[in-house]
Amino acid sequence: MARYIKKFKSTIALGPTEERGFALWVGYEIEGVEEDLSYAGLVKVDGWSEEMLAERGVTAFTRVEPADGATYRKLGIRE
Repeated sequence: MARYIKKFKSTIALGPTEERGFALWVGYEIEGVEEDLSYAGLVKVDGWSEEMLAERGVTAFTRVEPADGATYRKLGIRE
């Protein structure tokens, strides 16, 4: 299992126009995957410090099991 983060851009306006288009980093623990997934926009963060993750607002990781095909497809790492 490896830890990855992925940046998602907002598509919804939450306030004035200056607030539109913010990015949100989301953390994932992907079971059974260890390779480079940068082609899908995922950054491998194994070994990153808590401070480095906090700079991007990542405080938790969602565990993704091998049988969770929907999440794998959403992340762009399986068809």
